[in-house]
Amino acid sequence: MGLYEKWNEEERKEITDILSEQLKIEGRLVGLYDGYERNTENKALKRVMQMFRLDSQRHINILQAVVEVIEGEDVLIEDKKELHESLKNHLELEAEALKKANNVLGKRMINENLGLKMLLEIWRDDEKRHHKALQELAKKNYFQISATDMVTIFKGEEFLEERYLRSKQFREKMSQTE
Repeated sequence: MGLYEKWNEEERKEITDILSEQLKIEGRLVGLYDGYERNTENKALKRVMQMFRLDSQRHINILQAVVEVIEGEDVLIEDKKELHESLKNHLELEAEALKKANNVLGKRMINENLGLKMLLEIWRDDEKRHHKALQELAKKNYFQISATDMVTIFKGEEFLEERYLRSKQFREKMSQTE
C-alpha cells in the first residue's frame, strides 16, 4: 500500500470515527426530544419537540449516508434517477408551499407573534433548502477525484464514473492477487 492509499485510509478512519461519535450524540438528542415530547401535555410544545427530534433523526440519516459512501457504497448516475424524477414533483409542490408560507407570513397576526413567525419561517426556509439540496445532490459525484484532473472535469460525470469503476475493479483484482 502506497503512502497516498495509507493517508486516505487514515483520513477515512478519522472521518468515520468522528461521524460515528456524532451519530451517538444525535441518538441521545433523539431520546431527549422524545422524552420531552412524551412528557408534555401541551400540544404545541409537543409538536416543537417532535420537530427537533425529527431533525436529529434526519441528521442521523445524513451522517450514516456519508459513512456508507466513505466505506465503499457507490452512488452512481443510475442510482440518482429517482432523485431527478422527484425534483419535478417537488418543484410543483414546493411552489405551492412557498406561496402559502409567504401569504401567511404577510399576515399581521403572525408578524405580531414572534414565536409563530419563527416557526413559519423555519418551514419556509426548510422548503427552500430541501429544493436546493435535491437539485445539487442529483448533480454531484460521490467519489474522489483530483481537483487538478482537468480531463475528467471537462469530460463529465459519465466518463468520470466509467473511469472510477474501471479503477475500482482494477484495485479489487490487484488485491486478490496479493
